[in-house]
Amino acid sequence: QDLTALILEVREYARWYEHETIRRQSGTTNPSTQPVLSPTTATLLRAISGGTSLQPKQLEEVIATLLQYKKTSPVITLTLAAPVTAAVKATLTAWCRQELSPNVLVSFESNRTLLGGMVVRYGSHVHDWSHRRALLSSTVSMSEVLNHV
Repeated sequence: QDLTALILEVREYARWYEHETIRRQSGTTNPSTQPVLSPTTATLLRAISGGTSLQPKQLEEVIATLLQYKKTSPVITLTLAAPVTAAVKATLTAWCRQELSPNVLVSFESNRTLLGGMVVRYGSHVHDWSHRRALLSSTVSMSEVLNHV
């Protein structure tokens, strides 16, 4: 999700930059408002520019590279019972990149019916470690479980 947001922001900036360049060349004195960029996008654009002014071709190359990365990188989807905080996302993403693949893209979803635990999808493989699955597959009836609570 973050990579898609980054691509969209770079595209929006590239459109604005192109229009702003045309405005300057045509002699228009009132500049348009630059789009608001996330810290990640701003850091990326500063890194590509290398302290010089950006060129439209550079922005096109960055967008193409990001799209290629998105297309070719492995994707893993983690579904949890509650919406994921930024700290949990960072921890799980770091673990996946260290243990699975350094360029894996991690997607997060939430589904309250899981009751806890998580479901992991990678390609056509689904691993269900949710509490819901554990309760439904248990040989102990739900009424017995509730009697002990």
